[in-house]
Amino acid sequence: MQNLNKLLVCLDSTPLDEHIIKYSSMVAELTSCDKVYFVHIAQKNLSLKVKKYFQEKITEHFTADCETEVQIQQGKNAVQILKWTDFKIVDLVILGIKPKTESTGKHAARLINEAQCSVLLVPPTANLKLSRVIIPLDFSSTSVTAINAALDIKAKEPSIEVLLHHVYFVPTGYTHTGKSYDEMAEIMDKNRRREYEQFRREQSLDDSKYELIFELDEDQNPSDNIYEMAKERKADMIIVASRGRTKMASLLKGSTAVNLISYDRELACLVVKNKSENMGFFEALLKI
Repeated sequence: MQNLNKLLVCLDSTPLDEHIIKYSSMVAELTSCDKVYFVHIAQKNLSLKVKKYFQEKITEHFTADCETEVQIQQGKNAVQILKWTDFKIVDLVILGIKPKTESTGKHAARLINEAQCSVLLVPPTANLKLSRVIIPLDFSSTSVTAINAALDIKAKEPSIEVLLHHVYFVPTGYTHTGKSYDEMAEIMDKNRRREYEQFRREQSLDDSKYELIFELDEDQNPSDNIYEMAKERKADMIIVASRGRTKMASLLKGSTAVNLISYDRELACLVVKNKSENMGFFEALLKI
């Protein structure tokens, strides 16, 4: 992952903090970042004892060789984090996500949609060593962004496997063609494979660095297929890329990343963003 020089790690004074600190240490090593900010957003208690508590946790569990800083900020969760990511010119926000029984995920969803920088969502079950990552592929420029992020990780740790997963479906109204569902599915498969070959040539992709998976989606809900394939192939992280501030790259309209965190929240999800596309938005936000 290139140009991730400053990371912001969100801590909330729960048992998840220890895991998030360890996970951020792994990410810091993979990115060779310069500095990691550990931020706790508190509505009331801003005492030195709270800061000391987090500093002790970081000293114990963060092992990456980079500068660290602890900040206790007063505010309202995602809103304060959004302002902080711009103020400190942060490149990546790392946020813990809890099971649906403990959290609605609304703060994570807002960060995904509105943050200027990339966002990494980390559940309590996320592996502390990456061995396999999976990328939803739709042959768009945002797909290339996600692929490059994965290959940057692989360059740092060659043992990591990269999977590209393309989900296709039979279009509504196929019966008017006179073909059966299976016949049309075969045609769509061949068309998508040809489309991939053109995409690969145009983007000069080296297909020896990843595995390509094509899958028929029978209910036209690609998020289901993405999540189930990630689980089936024992992926440690799903990587998607964002087009602009709010529009995610996906096969259907909507937010693939936001949809994914509505599942069991067992897999880390990295939402890669191009900060240059989002300039100006935070200048307005900071005036609110």
